[in-house]
Amino acid sequence: MRRSGVEEEEVLLSGDGGDAGVALRSEEESESKLRARGGRQVMRRSSMVAKQVISIESALGLGFVSQLWVDTLSWNVVIVEVRPNLLSGDSERFLLEDVCRVGDVVLVENERVMENELKMVGLETLVGYEVVTPGRRSIGKVRGYTFNVNSGALESLELDSFGISIIPSSLVSTYALFVEDVLEVASDKVSVHEAAAARLQRLTKGWWGAQNVGKSFNEVEEYYDLEEDRLANDRRTRREFRRRRSRPKSRENQDDLDLPMDFL
Repeated sequence: MRRSGVEEEEVLLSGDGGDAGVALRSEEESESKLRARGGRQVMRRSSMVAKQVISIESALGLGFVSQLWVDTLSWNVVIVEVRPNLLSGDSERFLLEDVCRVGDVVLVENERVMENELKMVGLETLVGYEVVTPGRRSIGKVRGYTFNVNSGALESLELDSFGISIIPSSLVSTYALFVEDVLEVASDKVSVHEAAAARLQRLTKGWWGAQNVGKSFNEVEEYYDLEEDRLANDRRTRREFRRRRSRPKSRENQDDLDLPMDFL
């Protein structure tokens, strides 16, 4: 009886009910695509820009990622911009959700992902935007961000004193600002809570100073430098304390060796 029921179901899906069969296949393809994108894959913007985009269906190169566009209301990366080469050429765009996998290259299903008409209203690139508090104090400039490739959700902004992403992070001090601290984005500026500077997390310490930015960014630099000095002093104090504790004991043992046996 069970086998008969299965056969009837197969007949219904593969027979005259063509629409049901198409819908089922479409659903399976969607699930397969989701499995390929499944999991939490967080990466930096700079790790995706300049990667080649390749069609899985034709194995053709479609260009190179030149820009990512962010919806600053939902704080999601929404659109990927592609150019034939990184220096020139007309740009084309597709949705981040059309990305199947990101590795050494960016894989998409086929060339048709670039045929959709996409609305750019309300989208920002963020890179180079100045980060300011409500009191108009500058904290730095956006050089990049980290985001979840699968969902597009931004996790943090990466700041430095220049806002130029091509400058290696080993040359400049960089900091992470959590998206939760952002109030709004307007006129190439990112407004953050007044206390956001105190919650920045240092990512790298470069030898280029923050001489071209506002007082707040310099205060952040000084705060982290003072914290590093304080921790170094604490470590030295603990080492010195341990040495002082060990010296009397060793001296006491030496004194015992110098005493006559009958005295002991």
